[in-house]
Amino acid sequence: AAAPRGIASAGAPASTRRRGRRAIAAAPRPEGRRRDPRSRSRRFVRFLERLTAIDNLTKDDGLVGAGPFSVPTDGYLALHTDFNQHRSPATGEIVTPGWRRVNALLYLNEHWKDEYGGAFELWATDQKYTFLDYRVKVVPQFNRLVVFSVTDVSIHGHLDLVCHPSGEPRKTISMYYYTPHVDDEPLITQKIHGSIYMPGSHGTRSRKRWRQKRPAFVVR
Repeated sequence: AAAPRGIASAGAPASTRRRGRRAIAAAPRPEGRRRDPRSRSRRFVRFLERLTAIDNLTKDDGLVGAGPFSVPTDGYLALHTDFNQHRSPATGEIVTPGWRRVNALLYLNEHWKDEYGGAFELWATDQKYTFLDYRVKVVPQFNRLVVFSVTDVSIHGHLDLVCHPSGEPRKTISMYYYTPHVDDEPLITQKIHGSIYMPGSHGTRSRKRWRQKRPAFVVR
């Protein structure tokens, strides 16, 4: 079945840090911040504008919160919506180039199966977070690119615990794109906030959850 509006999927089928309800590992950063230059090219940014119908996108040269990630065995990411701008803890200044509007996630594991966990999840909600409805699941196949718009209600994460039989971590490159204004998007509150996590959502995480919890749409 086709994925609903707000998500697009394309492509073929080191140390760990814990922040609250999520477990994720950051892969070593290449020197010079020259990783994945194609995802930061103007041509790719124009492609994202056409795909999402969001104009005036720009890449983040500072790569705040972006780059390569590696999620180890039994790792997960609790359901949340992303920060819309980011302040430097040291200076209090905004260090992102506008309002965060688009996420692009490139998956790097070959021959990944649903039962290995780590599938990307997209959930529906309202602006008061009165409900959560599991809508989309994307298995992180090699060279698959997931693109989705970032709003106050773009709830996502992955709660199927990573459990590759050989202990291989789930590997991705995450890139974020911004616009100078958000007047075109009513689902973004023009108030700066960090990532907002859904209370208790991590409680359903397990190695067997991939078999038990089914959304409306699955991209294998």
